[in-house]
Order: sequence, then structure tokens, then C-alpha cells
Amino acid sequence: MEIEYDLYENPVNEGTGSQKLHAKVVTKDVITTKNLRENITRKCTATPADVAAVLTAISDELYDALSDGYSVHIDGLGYFSLSLSCNSEEGSVNMDNADVRVRRIKFVPEKVLMDKFETANLVRVKDSSRHSEKITDEEVMKRLKNYFSENEYMQRKDFERLMGFNLSKSSRYIKHLVDSGVLKNIASKYHPVYIYLLK
Repeated sequence: MEIEYDLYENPVNEGTGSQKLHAKVVTKDVITTKNLRENITRKCTATPADVAAVLTAISDELYDALSDGYSVHIDGLGYFSLSLSCNSEEGSVNMDNADVRVRRIKFVPEKVLMDKFETANLVRVKDSSRHSEKITDEEVMKRLKNYFSENEYMQRKDFERLMGFNLSKSSRYIKHLVDSGVLKNIASKYHPVYIYLLK
């Protein structure tokens, strides 16, 4: 088995030196519960129905234990526990149960599981779908002007296609353009639609 990865440039911060890289696994697809049932059945005497029942029971038991204030340890897998968040705008005197919520389930893998990856075969590949095109700010402005000469509105997906940027870079660049007075969001925060202000 091979773990495929690619290298990506970190966002550049002003005043920093050379650009650093970080590695990310190139995810091929999602292994579904159906896949797990079939794969586990091939490795033991349990039937697909048995495996499905156990997986459902584990999910229920995790919920019950975590809800009752326990952390859960599964041999060979790891530890599960709850992480909470609270409304930071409320002072401790005014805070009540409604201001606190479950943020996420934390998972800490067992050492024996992590040790298996010490001999993992890592292979670098080129994941073109997650890399951004390298263009100058001047070229960005030129493409924007050309786009808005024929279109009245722009969404983030339009910006991604126009610039050849991935999601994260597009989001950062659009924020910069909005802060600079080049673009303006005329819709909602979660479903933005942008207009061009430099016509």
C-alpha cells in the first residue's frame, strides 16, 4: 500500500522569509460503511449483517458514554472524548447552559495504531486539482476587469475558475479585494455575490 501526498505552499505573510511547504495526503475517495462491512467480512467469520450491527452498537455506546461524562478507549484504535465551547461574549456570572455546546468529538489514536505508519510507503504525486495558478496581482485585476465587462455579478466559484485558484486561495484573495474596495458583497455572508466597484 502507498500513501500518496503532494506538497503545497503555505500562505505568504508579509515580512517572512522564504515560502514554506506543507505536505497533504491526496485523498482518493471515501470508504463507506458498506465497504467496511464487506472488507471486515472477508477478514473474519462475521457476516455483513453482524458487522453492521456491531458498528451501529459502537456508535450508540460512544454516544451514551460520552453523554454520561466518560471518555472511551477502544484497544488498538484510540481514545474518544468530548470538546466543549462556550459563548465568549457572556461573562462567567451571566453564562448558563444555553451558552455552552458540544464542539466536537476528540480522537487520540492509540500508539500501536500510529506505530504501524512508521514504515508507511509515502509517494509524492501531483494533485493538480488543489494547486493554484501563479499569476501577478496585475493579471488578477486584468482578468477581473474583463470578466465584469461582460458580467454584472460574480460568485466565488466564478473567481476560482477565472483565476485558476483553489478554494482557500480564492477566499483569501476575495477578502483582500473586498477590503481594498475592488469588490463588494451585495448578498449574505454565507452566500456572497460580488460586484465590481472600479468601473
